[in-house]
Amino acid sequence: MCGRFEVLTYEEVAAVVAAVEGRAEKRQATQAAQAAQAAQTAQEAQGKPRAQARPGSSILLFGHGDASDNLEIEEATWGFDPEWSSRPVFNTRVESMIEGSPMWRDATANGRCVIPAASFYEPHATETVPSPRTGRPLKRPYQFAGPDGEPLLMAGVQADGRCSVVTCEPNRWVAPIHNRMPLLLRFEEVGTWLSPEWPALADRSAFQLHAAPEHLEAPPQPDQLSLF
Repeated sequence: MCGRFEVLTYEEVAAVVAAVEGRAEKRQATQAAQAAQAAQTAQEAQGKPRAQARPGSSILLFGHGDASDNLEIEEATWGFDPEWSSRPVFNTRVESMIEGSPMWRDATANGRCVIPAASFYEPHATETVPSPRTGRPLKRPYQFAGPDGEPLLMAGVQADGRCSVVTCEPNRWVAPIHNRMPLLLRFEEVGTWLSPEWPALADRSAFQLHAAPEHLEAPPQPDQLSLF
């Protein structure tokens, strides 16, 4: 399941929110993401890739505020911390939400949100590559992005300053790689996700994605390091 994704900047998230609310066109959010991608390419040339989130990271999300129907950008820790688990629970099956799982009941009723991302990663079920650090085999990670650099809107739930990415059955782009995927929303579907009609969005079979194996680089060798 989704355990790593590339984050958007606050400015990019704000552009997404403006597009969702109709205060700006969707293409402006895409253009913001494309500009960020160009900046990322320049940063990568200098060894500074786009920031990535993992469970335990503080991430940006948006949803309805407590007092209005306006969309508000908030910060939350990725992963719930239940007493029965020694690790954070950072994915929520949409099937469990629909079935009314006690663990997710409150977050489903009151904390549905949207977690924007530039891309997300999934490990291949069987394909392995040597680890660039240890040489041992590891599952090859694949990066999934929206067409034309469009920001990805992952359905989420939040409560008490923590959040989780909602997952669903994989579509034809993800199924060859992994058996689950984030429940991805189109811009025009955000209102439905935040409404009582949200279960209608469980089927993501038609959501188009671009998939590519992640390029793994070996860490610098000691004689390649510089103090200047």
